[in-house]
Amino acid sequence: MLSKVVPVLALAASAYAHGYLSSPMSRTGLNAQSGADTCPECTILEPVTAWPDLDAAAVGRSGPCGYNARVSVDYNQPGPRWGSQPVITYKAGDVVDVQWCLDANGDHGGMFSYRICQNQAIVDKFLTPGYLPTEAEKQAAEKCFEAGELKCTDVPGQTCGYNPDCQVGQACYRNDWFTCT
Repeated sequence: MLSKVVPVLALAASAYAHGYLSSPMSRTGLNAQSGADTCPECTILEPVTAWPDLDAAAVGRSGPCGYNARVSVDYNQPGPRWGSQPVITYKAGDVVDVQWCLDANGDHGGMFSYRICQNQAIVDKFLTPGYLPTEAEKQAAEKCFEAGELKCTDVPGQTCGYNPDCQVGQACYRNDWFTCT
């Protein structure tokens, strides 16, 4: 049973596009608002390459919260401006509105999804001040988030077509959040 009401909602941090969750504000956005990071959409796994498999993103040092190599900030460890307290808390059954920002000049063929990790022991590793999760813990968090994907097709009234840039049989031909309207 979860003792805290703070499951982590994540935009896939290692997606090969430049973007960030803007509402509720992500750790990268909070740091950018403070002026300490000028590129909240730059928490990407570099060097950037095309995804050979949209369901097998490398996690690496990016973890679920991101790593910005331009300013050497690992957002997986709570910092002075992010991660020390919840940005917002939801209750089971709440309808949640989210907003995200995607840099149109930084689309490298990645995808995004909305996911919740309900394993509080894993989540706590990313909320502990002064602790930087290991790569194995980042991978465990990724697996936890994968298990908690919120499907686009589960939202009443949501239309989820297929990516018009992809053909049947291609890995990118899917009806998930990337193509929802």
